[in-house]
Amino acid sequence: MSRFGPIFAVASLAFRESARNRVLHALLLALVAACGVSFLFAWAAGGDGTPRPTKIVGDLTLSAVIFLGTIASIFLGTNLVFQEIERRTVFSVLARPISRGGFVLGKFLGLAGVMAVALSLMSVVFLVSYGLAGGSVSLHLICALFLIYVELLVVIAVALFFSVAAHPIEGAVFSFVVAIMGHQTSSLKDLGATVLQRAGEDAGLVATATDKFLYVLYVVLPNLERFNLRGTAIYGFDLPWAQVGWSLIYATVYIAIVLSLATLVFRRKVL
Repeated sequence: MSRFGPIFAVASLAFRESARNRVLHALLLALVAACGVSFLFAWAAGGDGTPRPTKIVGDLTLSAVIFLGTIASIFLGTNLVFQEIERRTVFSVLARPISRGGFVLGKFLGLAGVMAVALSLMSVVFLVSYGLAGGSVSLHLICALFLIYVELLVVIAVALFFSVAAHPIEGAVFSFVVAIMGHQTSSLKDLGATVLQRAGEDAGLVATATDKFLYVLYVVLPNLERFNLRGTAIYGFDLPWAQVGWSLIYATVYIAIVLSLATLVFRRKVL
């Protein structure tokens, strides 16, 4: 067996376990409901006798895809490793020729595969509803959906880290906070600069410390807005290919760092 065989075995097991979770089924049903609500909003915005605005349906439905995908990634990710420890099945897995780092990587790959399937189904629902509203499939939409998946991979990595480091409930809360703040990281940096600017030349210790703290948060938290092409896709703006490329590099580096930290914590964890 190759050195990657045990990792793929863990990934396969994680895939099957997560795919059977009813959260994914509820997610698809919730997305269908969100599509119906988006049509209702579009009809209300269009007025009597006016066609339903395509952009409202597309924007609301795509936002629902991002939100529901994030919730599913957090819920499944924060339970993945903890359940193995709780059921004591982790001992039989680690008794095989696989390191704890390989175990974490396998779990990540398994959940990434599940979310790829789930997001594909969600994308079909989105494209159908968008087409019924008068929209058409474009490269912008495909690229926006792909970057949503990349964003979910970052969220999965964060959720796995908290799955190793904390209880699932605490991990879910922390992961959700990180996901929310991940869309506000640029604001954190600007807020720190504003604090210093208003303090003036006589900026005190509190103002300086606040600026440094906000800058640390800006660096540590994932910048999830890098993956947001919803406006570009729906409203027909030019596709920023340079941003797409740098976003993929950023996601790869960030995921590698977070999984490395998760492995370090897991190695120090007493089972």
